[in-house]
Amino acid sequence: MERLNSKGPDLKFWERFSSYKYTVLTLSVVFLFFTMPLFEREEEHYFIPFLFLPIMAAVLWTLSLHRGLLALCLMLGFLGFGFHIIVEAIDLSEEISRVLEMAEAGVYKLFYGICLLVFLHRIFSETTVTADTIQGGIAVYFLSGLLWAFFYETLLLFNPDAILFSDHVLGKFSDLIYFSFVTITTLGYGDITPVSRMAKNLAVLEAVWGQTYLAVLVARLVGLHLSSSGRFD
Repeated sequence: MERLNSKGPDLKFWERFSSYKYTVLTLSVVFLFFTMPLFEREEEHYFIPFLFLPIMAAVLWTLSLHRGLLALCLMLGFLGFGFHIIVEAIDLSEEISRVLEMAEAGVYKLFYGICLLVFLHRIFSETTVTADTIQGGIAVYFLSGLLWAFFYETLLLFNPDAILFSDHVLGKFSDLIYFSFVTITTLGYGDITPVSRMAKNLAVLEAVWGQTYLAVLVARLVGLHLSSSGRFD
């Protein structure tokens, strides 16, 4: 009997922790933003693939997918991580490295794209909206910016001149994440500029998606939350 009681607080803590799953996901994405530039130096770049693991784990834990879809996402996640490790940790020829980088970006895009679609369906089909559900909407916004960064990376692998970087920008993946969020928020600082037609189209689509998402979808969640809490009465 004492043994069961001793487990009670642990179970209660886990249930409370699980109720903040969207918050954990958002923090894992923010963690990537702040740590990636630190590890993009030449001597430490092989740590970068491990920075994506907390995000992928948080995404899969948050979604609680059915067995088939979970197996697909796990396979894509492991493939992306494997390609990423090989590219960052092994000195390969330029041609092989480029092919593996394309495979890595493609697999990551599939992983995050599938997860985003499931997220959107789950979040916006909920009838009871809590503060953590709104946090989930914010997490989807962050994941959207990350997904677009992989689109820009793929574009640069096919056409290195598709995006123009100013002299002080190195063109690392963290710079593509920065460019993605500058675009999705329509800030447009001008230090990174889309040049090719495809790059411009991607930037326009991301900007439109970002503004539509905030103006319509997140606003709907906030409205439902206020309505259910009785603040409109």
